Amino acid sequence: MPNGNTILSVAKAMQLLQLLSVSGRPLSLKEIAEQAELPKSTAFGLLTTMREYDVISQGTDGKYGLGLRLFEYGCQIGRSWDISAAAKPYMEHLAADTGASVMLSICEGGSVITLDQVQARDKLRIVSDVAAPRGVAGAVGARLPIYCTSQGKVFLAQMARADAEKLLRRQKMTQFTPHTITELPELMQEIERCRENGYAIENGEYKIGLRSISAPVRTVDGEARYTVGVIGMFRSTHSEEFAQAVEKVRATAGMISAALGYRK
Repeated sequence: MPNGNTILSVAKAMQLLQLLSVSGRPLSLKEIAEQAELPKSTAFGLLTTMREYDVISQGTDGKYGLGLRLFEYGCQIGRSWDISAAAKPYMEHLAADTGASVMLSICEGGSVITLDQVQARDKLRIVSDVAAPRGVAGAVGARLPIYCTSQGKVFLAQMARADAEKLLRRQKMTQFTPHTITELPELMQEIERCRENGYAIENGEYKIGLRSISAPVRTVDGEARYTVGVIGMFRSTHSEEFAQAVEKVRATAGMISAALGYRK
C-alpha cells in the first residue's frame, strides 16, 4: 500500500517488474497493461524508460521481458552478501532458544568446514577456540568428516545418489565411536532419510555423548551451499527436547535462506 513518501511512477515500475517476474514468459504491451490495470500509454512509457536502463528487454516480436541488467544486479548482490553476517542474528536466537551451540558450515573438498559458531551460554560449552587434532565439532575453521556429522549428511543428501556414493568410496571412513556408520549401504539409507526429512541428525557418531541436528541453507539460486545446526548433550534423539530442537533448526535454516534471497 503506497504511503505519503511513495513515488507512484516508481511503484508502477516495480509493479511491472514483479508482473514480468512471475509471468514466466514475455508479455505483450496489451497483456501488461491489462494485468497491471494501467492505461496502455502509461505502461508503454514505463516500459520504454526501463528498457533504456536494460532492466526490461523487448524481443523482435515486440513482447517484453526482464533485462540482463537485473541479472548483473543479482550477481552483485550475491557477491556482496556476507553469509556469517546474515546468519548471525538467527544463530544467536537459536542458541538462546535451544541452549545448544550453533554452527554454520560449508562443504569443501569432501569435508565439512565450520564457518561460524555461537556458543551455548548456560550449558556445557561444546565449542573450543583451539581445534583438537581431528577437529572440534563446531570450532571455527575446523575440518570435519562428511559421513558422520549431521552437517555432512545434509550436503550428501543434496547430491545425486551416484555422486554421493562416489565421494564416500574415496573416503577413509574411520570408526570414531561405536555408533559411527562406516558401511556404505547403511550410510546411504541414512542419507536417504535425510533427503526425505529435510534435515539430518548425528547420534554420537563423531563424539560420544554429543548429538547434533543440521538443515540446509539455500541461496537465491536454490542451491544448498551451507548448513546451520545445533550440537549439544541432548538426552536422546527420541526426547521431546530433541524434537523441538529439530523444528527450531529447520525454521532457522528457512529464515537464513530467506535472508539470502531464497524463495520457494
